[in-house]
Amino acid sequence: MTLKEVAEHIRLNEKTVGRMAQRGEIPALKVARQWRFDRGAVDSWMSTRGPAAAIAHQQLPPEGTGIPGPVTVAGALAPDRIKLDMKAADRDSALRELVDLVIDPKEQRLSGMLFDALKAREDLCPTCVSEGVAIPHSRNALVGLVDCPVLAYGRHQTGIDFGALDGVPVRHFFLLCAPNVREHLQLLSRLTRLLRKPDFIAKLAAAQQPADVLALIGENEQTIGQSHP
Repeated sequence: MTLKEVAEHIRLNEKTVGRMAQRGEIPALKVARQWRFDRGAVDSWMSTRGPAAAIAHQQLPPEGTGIPGPVTVAGALAPDRIKLDMKAADRDSALRELVDLVIDPKEQRLSGMLFDALKAREDLCPTCVSEGVAIPHSRNALVGLVDCPVLAYGRHQTGIDFGALDGVPVRHFFLLCAPNVREHLQLLSRLTRLLRKPDFIAKLAAAQQPADVLALIGENEQTIGQSHP
């Protein structure tokens, strides 16, 4: 078996298996500078080391196991995707301002693709929720646009008309973008649960720096657990 084949067979990342072979932790033989594995020997190793290997596997970071870590709001956000002084005067300009937090404006094709997807969703039905909050997102996951779930947060001092049914101007915007439907739904679910927490919006409005926003989200997200759509 090749390194790739054995990695798939035992469900570990190729780099992890390569390091294990190098350290003699898994039966392997190097042929012409390439690792080769006997299936019978690997299966025997799994039967005797299976429980211990499973424990070690669980303790490895996501990049070591090849399995994505849990989707979180804090993990999808970053300081450079937080803007506390949005200048937009209307819905479309707000969307463009948010897109610029996610996609480099120089990447006109990609930013245009994201803007069009967000605008189409808003035209269909506004993404406003209660207390002057909107969660702009596309109808479906945007495959190929991002490699992992991404959030951007923008705050407007006075708020703008974003089509909310209650007529309340929107001050808080969370742009959501994910590479697949599963992570799209997971992130949307976690974000909406977070926004329903008592006093969260008030504390969000009082944040002075991007770091304050991240700290607030991290602190509150610890209490909502994991969701699995």
